[in-house]
Amino acid sequence: MGETAAIEQAGKTKVPVRLGLTVICAGGFMDAYSYLLHDHVFATGQTGNIVLLCMNLAEGQWIGVAHYLVSILAFVLGIMLSRHVLVRVHGRATHRMQRWVAVFEAVAFAAMAVLPAWVPDLLVNSAIAFCAAVSYENFRQFGTKSAYASVFCTGNLRSFGETLYDGLFEKDRHELHRSARYAGLVASFCVGAVACKFLIDATGQLACLAISALFLLSLRFIADPEA
Repeated sequence: MGETAAIEQAGKTKVPVRLGLTVICAGGFMDAYSYLLHDHVFATGQTGNIVLLCMNLAEGQWIGVAHYLVSILAFVLGIMLSRHVLVRVHGRATHRMQRWVAVFEAVAFAAMAVLPAWVPDLLVNSAIAFCAAVSYENFRQFGTKSAYASVFCTGNLRSFGETLYDGLFEKDRHELHRSARYAGLVASFCVGAVACKFLIDATGQLACLAISALFLLSLRFIADPEA
């Protein structure tokens, strides 16, 4: 009964849009960081890694297969660990899990900022993939019913197109308002990527401290349904 009530309450809780904007900005930062500093890899989304794994498999390039497989498995492990902690540790209490995730991400990216130069790109990208999976799994809603992807943009662009159509052609003002929010999410992702480029030019790998700062900021926006 308690678990069911917790799930129902989570579905009714209004999630601040600014939480989504902050987390997805960090997602844009993650992707740009891995691309610019670690072998031009987009570590947050795994579709490209799966395609490249299959190409290497078809060509018999087993080292390449292993290279991409590590990142994919790190992403899956991040999802599985998130589910385990949410269910077994936090009793499906989403707000408590999100706080745990925000602190975890802040610590993880602070650690990445001081990694020695000899650490392989594969290891760093796998760590980013793991962190992206944890964020993706636990930050997935804003408002009271709107879903979003917190580390990449394809699904958000689809939702933007759907809500914009309904707003403009079905004359649904609520959907038009939602489309503006999805546009804001995509824009925030872009802000994170652009900021990453400037900070890397200025500070090198210390730029990922900004990701830590964004997740610490997100703690201010995580609502407690019991409050």
